[in-house]
Amino acid sequence: MKILLVDDHPLFIEGIRNVLLQLNDEVLIQTSGSCEEALELTVEEDDYDLVLLDLNLPGMSGLEGLQLLRHQLPATPIVLLSASEDRHKVLNAIELGAKGYIPKSSSADIITNAIQLVLSGGVYLPMAVLDTVNSTPQKNTNADGHTLTPRQIEVLKLLTEGLSNKAIGNQLEMAENTVRVHVSAILKFLEVKNRTEAGVAAVKMGLIEEAL
Repeated sequence: MKILLVDDHPLFIEGIRNVLLQLNDEVLIQTSGSCEEALELTVEEDDYDLVLLDLNLPGMSGLEGLQLLRHQLPATPIVLLSASEDRHKVLNAIELGAKGYIPKSSSADIITNAIQLVLSGGVYLPMAVLDTVNSTPQKNTNADGHTLTPRQIEVLKLLTEGLSNKAIGNQLEMAENTVRVHVSAILKFLEVKNRTEAGVAAVKMGLIEEAL
């Protein structure tokens, strides 16, 4: 099993390396201190079974790196590691294609179980986030049962005000490419082809009022 660990904290790297070595007897772990370095590595090698990616890295952020690594390694599950358990960040990561979100405060057993779940094809979310999601009424639900995240509601509101992806990114402090991913998900959710139609559909569904 070949794992790429992208993190810049030596103590955490050493600790999680010991956890990963318990997965099986043939674990090969490669490390990278930044998304930029990880992207360079994956140009030369693309046979990773798993990528563990720190959310807060120097230079390119973990969410930006997530999108680029997904493009470079489309068949490899990517799991985010973070000291934060903020629900919005967790859901945003999953929306962008992460297969899991593991708080760095998790025990060795939780980390192991989470990784095994992801490697078997599942998606891991912290229990605190699952409890919040399960107890929150799903108001913004389309005909297929899909919902928009709170972050996507924010993007939708600014989108209907006529802001460009770049302007939305500046206002919400997000990368333009991240905004583009959210806009694409919003159009798919609303089952429309462009921003004008999105505005009309959002008003009909009452999404704009909920975002105010």
